[in-house]
Amino acid sequence: MKRLVSLFLLAPLAISTLTLSANGQKAYKIALSNSFYGNTWRKQMVDVMQKAADGAKAQGLISDFIVDNGDGTANTQLAQLNSLILSHPDAILINAASPTALNGAIAQAAQQGIKVVVFDSLTTSTDAYQIAYDNSSWGEIATNYVVKRLGPKGGNLLLTRGVVGSQPEELQYAAITKILKQHPEIHVLGEVDTEADNARAQSAVANLLPSMPKIDAVSNEGSYGVVQAFLAAGKPVPLVVGNNRAEFIRWWIEEKAKNGYQTISLGTEPSIGVVAFWLTIHILQGDKVPEMKTRPYFLPLVAVDNDTVDQFKDIPPGTVIAHQYDDQWVKDNILNKQ
Repeated sequence: MKRLVSLFLLAPLAISTLTLSANGQKAYKIALSNSFYGNTWRKQMVDVMQKAADGAKAQGLISDFIVDNGDGTANTQLAQLNSLILSHPDAILINAASPTALNGAIAQAAQQGIKVVVFDSLTTSTDAYQIAYDNSSWGEIATNYVVKRLGPKGGNLLLTRGVVGSQPEELQYAAITKILKQHPEIHVLGEVDTEADNARAQSAVANLLPSMPKIDAVSNEGSYGVVQAFLAAGKPVPLVVGNNRAEFIRWWIEEKAKNGYQTISLGTEPSIGVVAFWLTIHILQGDKVPEMKTRPYFLPLVAVDNDTVDQFKDIPPGTVIAHQYDDQWVKDNILNKQ
């Protein structure tokens, strides 16, 4: 009798660990560990992922979507990851603060049967599916454009860096410095950290301008903040490589119309989070996905030039150029193209 009572008492606990959708399939619990929330790109990323999650929940595909936003440090994200693992979701999506610091936690999650998908800012872990953009090519394209525009005589360049320490920024910076070593005619006057944020970029550049000689080019983050720093100082705006933020795109379109201002703008898309989200659903459902653990799956960068910038004239303020991805896009462009 005691054994029967024990089984009866334990049964509700066993049932509570499995949430079923209306059609009888399991509804998954998914978590997002976002290392940083301090710029427009990351905020837009979380917003579009939450919207996708709301849609999936309405369809009965997921039971919960948990979001943990960090402060940009690996230690904070590691602590948040350890807490998430204890709650045992079916999958964890990670935008990583460090290429290496989270590998132990990712391995621990994998050992417990939790699927891990790392996106945008990647890790070196082979226990996680990884999807991102080719950030090395971003650095290469931007720097080669600056070299071409400044010509054989060269000029003075100010480097505005993004979220320093993150994997995308490290790849961009390595590509930039590699090319600049081949072009001694380009003089790097200095570097500033912007955290890919316009306000931080404006403040950092404004502090440097009084003590610097003529700047011929600035690349490649915080572009609108850079423009505002020059305008506030009463200085002509040099060649500024854009980062696909709405404010810069709109300013560029106006300047192009007034005086023929020329540049390029490059960027990754915050909506990659939606791709990662729906990819995670398919992984949990047991669908076949491309190899993404030993080598990342890359989406194409969004590149804008003087011929194409006008098509973005209606971009909403406070946003970043991004495609509207959904589950069907993931099926058509990733799952069905293996």
